[in-house]
Amino acid sequence: MPSFEQVYRLLWKKGPGRTVSSQGTHYRLEAREGKVLAFPRSGRVTIHDDCWGQNTTCQGTRAGGVYNGPYSIYAWYRNHS
Repeated sequence: MPSFEQVYRLLWKKGPGRTVSSQGTHYRLEAREGKVLAFPRSGRVTIHDDCWGQNTTCQGTRAGGVYNGPYSIYAWYRNHS
């Protein structure tokens, strides 16, 4: 599994990414101000280094869809690194 820093740097370098959760939710990914931001159709999931890989973020937002599914953030990283 890549670290938060590895994914953040690659997102910063390559620009926005995309993921698809196991339930079919599409997320647009961005690296911004030391955070990974995931945007579903509505709302936003903010992922910090200290909650990386967890199903719930520091703010209590569900983030599991970013990490699981046919095209997770890990798959995006593998395909772009």
